[in-house]
Amino acid sequence: MMNMKSLRLFGLRKHFLVALVMAIIWVTPLSAVGAETISAKKFQLYATDGYMTLPDGKQLYIWGYSLKDEPGSATVPAPTLEVNEGDRVEITLTNIGPKKTGIKQLAHTIHFHGLDTDQLNDGVPHTSVAIQVGESFNYQFIAKKAGTYFYHCHVDTIEHLQMGMYGAFIVKAKNGINQAWTGGPSYDKDYVFLLNEIDPLWHQAVEEGKSYDRTDFHPRYWTINGKAYPDTEKDPTSFIEGKVGETVLIRIINSGYESHSFHMHGYHFQVIASDGRPLPEPLTKDTVLIGPGERYDLLVTFDQSGMFPFHSHNIVDNTNNGTYPGGLHTMIDVTENKADRSPMIMTIRLKTGRNSVTVNSESIQLANSPVAINGTTYVPFRFIGENLGAAVKWLPKEKSVIYTKDQTTIQLWLNLKQAKVNGRLISLPTPPKEIKGSVMVPLRFVANQLEAKLDKDSKTGEIIVTGKMSVASEPSQHSHDVGNSGDGATNNGTLGNGNNSAGTIDPGTSADLLTIDITTSFMPTKLTIKKGQTVKWVNKDTQIHTVYDLQDKFKSPNILPAGQFSYTFIETGTYTYYCSVHPSMVGEIIVTE
Repeated sequence: MMNMKSLRLFGLRKHFLVALVMAIIWVTPLSAVGAETISAKKFQLYATDGYMTLPDGKQLYIWGYSLKDEPGSATVPAPTLEVNEGDRVEITLTNIGPKKTGIKQLAHTIHFHGLDTDQLNDGVPHTSVAIQVGESFNYQFIAKKAGTYFYHCHVDTIEHLQMGMYGAFIVKAKNGINQAWTGGPSYDKDYVFLLNEIDPLWHQAVEEGKSYDRTDFHPRYWTINGKAYPDTEKDPTSFIEGKVGETVLIRIINSGYESHSFHMHGYHFQVIASDGRPLPEPLTKDTVLIGPGERYDLLVTFDQSGMFPFHSHNIVDNTNNGTYPGGLHTMIDVTENKADRSPMIMTIRLKTGRNSVTVNSESIQLANSPVAINGTTYVPFRFIGENLGAAVKWLPKEKSVIYTKDQTTIQLWLNLKQAKVNGRLISLPTPPKEIKGSVMVPLRFVANQLEAKLDKDSKTGEIIVTGKMSVASEPSQHSHDVGNSGDGATNNGTLGNGNNSAGTIDPGTSADLLTIDITTSFMPTKLTIKKGQTVKWVNKDTQIHTVYDLQDKFKSPNILPAGQFSYTFIETGTYTYYCSVHPSMVGEIIVTE
């Protein structure tokens, strides 16, 4: 018979052995047990605080996740994480605490909403691990099913989620092919629409350390990917672009607390998946109701060109702090499928260790030759980007390079095995490196993202890169001179028809001309001028606006984007005017002697 001490020792040994076996199972390559080796997709996130700016300029205190080990750098939403079906995923969360003083030092976690993870990696603090300030935890799981998911903090969820601790998590089909799921419908490109709503009083209470009633929730702003209209039109992740004949997958995620009825103008779409799983049969609709925590995958093929709204049909969802238009509203811009510029085939031949490369048979000398490190070929970042038709920008403060080509934006960071592609964070096998004073990037990754192909000449050992670029963006001679083009790591690196009025259109003759900008409001809203002065209104919005005097003293025609209208005030008094298309937009001009 064992005594109590022996039993306790036996129990401890048993738990130790179980933990050891589980650890061996995890770290042992699957190839060792007769399966194909699965490489890990690794991400590093930091929990901290920060601020976001709303369309009306209001600054809002937030909590969130960041890519930077820098207190105060949180973003809303968090970076979109993207992996492929079958990937082994490792996400390390480090809680670095808030930058703002007087804020409670709270624990945080990550819950992967909709992913079937085990208990340890579920991110619920009373069954998993609560990550305190100064601590880290490595979440590990297999991405078993392609689909649309999201992640959020599950500590005091009602507050932490509202404060901004959420982001999209996308599992693409095997090998990252453009299918809704492995073997599912194909698409040309996809968008992620992460919905949420904001009650600024909650954020203000947290920032000031005051108590508030959590049953008293009154949102004043509604967001897509952290943007409310009109800012959605300035964000390429929240503004849909395509060509006639293209098929687009829209992944719509409701990470907030309210239901939303999303309606698409101009097209019907198919609802093909719900909550990360394919539907038995697609549903053809033009409006979909999405509840809190739900996700839907919408597939649409563009059969006509034009600009069409895509927005919530819940009326208050389309306001910003009570002002219309705003909130959950964006646009779909579809153009005819015609090449605006003739494509040019670019053929680049290079070899590791050799400074001389050829671009379309023209010999070019690089300041630094391509190198091979552990099987990865590295090339100067600006050379490869510009010669594949991308605009290239080096951000010295972040030590980051940004490639922009057509509708693709890629961002890579020096020595960081993570990259952003169209706003989504993906894992890199190898990071950009500084080699002999130059920033070098992994050739295959950049070429693939810029839609170029790689081959090898077996006779010469040269790597052949073949891509397309428009004639209009053909690289200049300067871009060939890579030694002077910034590959060094230290380089800073029209009016519409309308009724006639007393106003005149764009006279451009008054020396006293004063300007009011039209966006979602008239700026400045109030203006005091002298009798005889001329005021010019300039439409800097993407919508049509008008300028109507309440007493009918003046009236503009439709003012298209970039258009303008002018009026000379010859009588003193107070003039109240408005936009007839958006009547909540009101301005005032006081005319004195």
